[in-house]
Amino acid sequence: MEKFMLIFHGGAYDGLSPEEMQQRMGLWFTWIEKLNKTQQYVTGEPLLPGGRDVKGPNGQAVTDGPYTEGSEIVGGFFLIKAKDYDEAVTISKDYPDFDMGGYVQVRQVMKMDM
Repeated sequence: MEKFMLIFHGGAYDGLSPEEMQQRMGLWFTWIEKLNKTQQYVTGEPLLPGGRDVKGPNGQAVTDGPYTEGSEIVGGFFLIKAKDYDEAVTISKDYPDFDMGGYVQVRQVMKMDM
């Protein structure tokens, strides 16, 4: 099995009622439970809005961002195990926030010998 990172973009929850938020979280927990049963879930976390961008030589330029208004905002990630890209993409199709305008970027994790 290979490791893949599912990077979640968009899918903003602005304007949802507490009940709708609870329902959304239920969809995420159901997905995690499904992946745990097949031993494909490694870890995952949501990310808080905002952050800092560090750029330039020696990281000299530090600015606020990314901004939550952008559809490219990363909202969180999963690290999963799959046999190949096709299986990782199939797993990503259970992403709960497609209907909220979100999308998933699937990236294979490079094996490193330490």
